Amino acid sequence: MSKKNQTFRNLPDMNIIKSLLETFGLENLEDSRLFTREHMIEINTVDKINDMKSKLSEYYLPCKCKNYLEDINEKKCITILRQFVKIHNYKVSTFEKSIKGNKQMIYQLTPINDDFLSPTKSKKDDNRKYVVSFDI
Repeated sequence: MSKKNQTFRNLPDMNIIKSLLETFGLENLEDSRLFTREHMIEINTVDKINDMKSKLSEYYLPCKCKNYLEDINEKKCITILRQFVKIHNYKVSTFEKSIKGNKQMIYQLTPINDDFLSPTKSKKDDNRKYVVSFDI
């Protein structure tokens, strides 16, 4: 893990990723359950990440610690999660949903290489299957 990175001095290993995912109520990188900021408040994600601050600081560059590990709120928690899972080719996908008239941001872990619904490059024999789901 000697590859240079603009965010991390030590690339995050799976142990810290698993600990971080648990603060969001997720089991592993393949856990595709949806979560919201409201869910994060219910399970005390901010407090749990504050408790992990010293462990997380071992990974971040010192200048990044000041940006991301001070005054932690739900938005910074999502940013921290995005940065850590990106190293392992995952991303935090975001979409907006209206629930009982209130707009909420919904988050979900997805592999970076997922190309669902991406345009094809004029392949005549493209037999890819797509799954479109609508949460009601």
